[in-house]
Amino acid sequence: MAEDQWVMMEEPEPTEQQRLFEETHKRSMELVRRIEHMMLTIVKTQVIIEGFMIGLLEAHGRDPQRFFYTGKKIEELRDKIDPPEVGRPIWELLSLCSHVRNELVHSLNTVKIKEKSDKVREAYLALTPDGPRKQGIKDMDDTNVVADALRHSGGFIVIATDAKIAADKKKA
Repeated sequence: MAEDQWVMMEEPEPTEQQRLFEETHKRSMELVRRIEHMMLTIVKTQVIIEGFMIGLLEAHGRDPQRFFYTGKKIEELRDKIDPPEVGRPIWELLSLCSHVRNELVHSLNTVKIKEKSDKVREAYLALTPDGPRKQGIKDMDDTNVVADALRHSGGFIVIATDAKIAADKKKA
């Protein structure tokens, strides 16, 4: 065929099945991105907070190897050590965050993840005085509310650890 005889061929219109596939694929990839972001954010944040809990256990002379699971760390810290800087509502918030993390890594049931994230939001709001901070929690997406609640809880654990270390230095 000579160069001046090129025929422009139009691509055929996609079939209904092809359009459905593309739309479904697009939605599923968005869900993957959203869950991947939630998983990475919450799991990484919880690992950091678990490190803080290990530090608090060690400050109180406990062997953190005996408390492998998050729930066991929380039980020991809340029920046996009970640092006054933390308080039961913070331990409950931390437990609720852990439930979200467990749902994320063990089932990926989006309905349950949402339900558990809502419980975190509810508990976090109950701990927060009225004002811009409280409104910010209401406006956060589920990923950010759980991660922020983890960080909030972790701050109290760090304060408790520092207080224990300082008290022990005074005694020495």
